[in-house]
Amino acid sequence: MKLLTRLIGFAVLTCVVLHPLYGRAEQPSATEVIKTFNDTLLEAMKRADELGYSGRHKLLEPIIKDSFAIPFMAAQSTGRYWKTLKEEDRSLFLIAYTDWTIATYAGRFNGYSGESFNLVSESTPVQGIVTVISKLIKQNKEEISFYYLFRKIDGAWRIVDIQISGVSQLALTRAQFVGVIKDKGFDGLISMLKDKVRGFEKGSKEPRASARGIRNQELTA
Repeated sequence: MKLLTRLIGFAVLTCVVLHPLYGRAEQPSATEVIKTFNDTLLEAMKRADELGYSGRHKLLEPIIKDSFAIPFMAAQSTGRYWKTLKEEDRSLFLIAYTDWTIATYAGRFNGYSGESFNLVSESTPVQGIVTVISKLIKQNKEEISFYYLFRKIDGAWRIVDIQISGVSQLALTRAQFVGVIKDKGFDGLISMLKDKVRGFEKGSKEPRASARGIRNQELTA
């Protein structure tokens, strides 16, 4: 519990740094956050050829930073190793994690073939967590359901995890990252994230494919 409290505190502090507050306007609901996120993602897909990878990255960067609790998720993704990292290493990792997160969406949602998003429901809070269900509907009518888990951080609803087919994307990420740290150390993890980003950049030169790489259980690997 103490570790969770520290992680949330770190998330709040970093969110203030990343997103300075310009007044106290009413914050959007969790459903509104997903609607705006979906609309921007769909725009990136429809304009994929026009924007290219760098343009999609630029378009998606602000909405991803505004929608996701990136500092909290970054800390969680390193498991027990987070508390052993020096402050400068935490800051370095946060930058790499943020860039990788944006690159994942810019690289994988790289075309449009008639897809649409449908908001299904928003749950009542359960132990501070609200779940919003959104579906990606492909042209062939195949549906992928995204369960977005929200927590209120600094008064705003932020995504802290995504579940696809009952599988936590944060848990998948943590298992991968912890394994890399164990085998190759912290520098190995940073190197892996940079390699993944370069892979998405290189992939932008390949033939486009709408929502490339989005499988039934996996989004961020």
